[in-house]
Amino acid sequence: MTDLNSSPSLFRTIVFTVLLSSFCLSAHAQVDVSPNVLVRVGITPLSGSEGKMATEVLSADLKRTGMISPVSGGSGDYIASGEVTDSGVAGKLSKKSGEQVFSQTFSGKPRAATHEFADAITKAVTGLPGFASSKLAFISSSGGAKELYLGDIDGYNVRAITHDGVICASPSLNHEATKLTYTSYKSGYPDIYLIDLASGGRNRIAFFPGINSGPSFSPDGSQIAMTLSKDGNPEVYVMSASGGSPERITRTRGAETSPSWSPTGDRLVYSSDDRGSPQLFISSASGVTEADRLVTGNSYCTKPDWSPDGKLIAFTTRIGGQFQIGVFDVASRNAHLITTSGGQDPAWTADSRHLVYSNNGRLYLLDVVSHQSLPIETSISGNGEPTVSR
Repeated sequence: MTDLNSSPSLFRTIVFTVLLSSFCLSAHAQVDVSPNVLVRVGITPLSGSEGKMATEVLSADLKRTGMISPVSGGSGDYIASGEVTDSGVAGKLSKKSGEQVFSQTFSGKPRAATHEFADAITKAVTGLPGFASSKLAFISSSGGAKELYLGDIDGYNVRAITHDGVICASPSLNHEATKLTYTSYKSGYPDIYLIDLASGGRNRIAFFPGINSGPSFSPDGSQIAMTLSKDGNPEVYVMSASGGSPERITRTRGAETSPSWSPTGDRLVYSSDDRGSPQLFISSASGVTEADRLVTGNSYCTKPDWSPDGKLIAFTTRIGGQFQIGVFDVASRNAHLITTSGGQDPAWTADSRHLVYSNNGRLYLLDVVSHQSLPIETSISGNGEPTVSR
């Protein structure tokens, strides 16, 4: 038997492959789909030189929620109108009766301001946060090497963030989409980097011997959970987002990967093969409590992501040789399969109803209530490992 401790390069290769791979489990249930009553929002064409573009974007944003049916003119339960200027969008929403719901100016470039307008409408008529203004980061191999890209969640304004010609993996956006952390082989080894998206500055914040991978921002952005193997086998650690000394959270004989924070920031869910096959576990973010295994009734679970409302944990699985997306209900402690045609690397949007995931080099938006998946059209191919700001 090969001694991994005596062969550091082999150890790094095997463990990093584990960190980047998704594992198997068998499905046993489907999510129940409740009747879906759409809120009708009438859109009066927005005025201004960019009004036609903004009207089309607004309609697409609202339709994408899966909860709103955009209609023309005054035929909706609500009426949206507005004016597009060079500095933003002056948007209004009224009830069909004429009662004003809000009148607000959304600053920024016309397209970005229109996304903000759509999110305000979504919140007002459904009670759930919108995600039209969210940013989407992902890995793409379209240029050969796996580089890091950033764009809008509808697939527009995509641009490359790295041009290193080496493997990048496991990106994580903070909630405000001002910072991005990820794993890169830029130094020749898997290290964790942090990018300030406003300034473009990049710092290597975790470069301990062995594996440094799977970074995940805490809800307030002040901490990053990650997998490190500096003390032996891969374990979950938490460190300040500004760098420094990491605190070890797990202590097992297995490999812990892909930590994700609870929305309250006091717990972590992660994958571990300590008991044989990879399973999901929850522990406190301080590591002071014993880990709780999530019994899904399935064999292999990895790449968990905790929903913003705290109710669901999405994860990657494989059914009959094909990757799929599963969801664990935290309250009922039941697991369900929510895709049947493929998918991996789920990332929740702000409304806790939609997931962005990848399948065969493309990104999709999945409504976990209706099970409808919509492709996110981008200008490039070979896309995977999405992360979404909230």
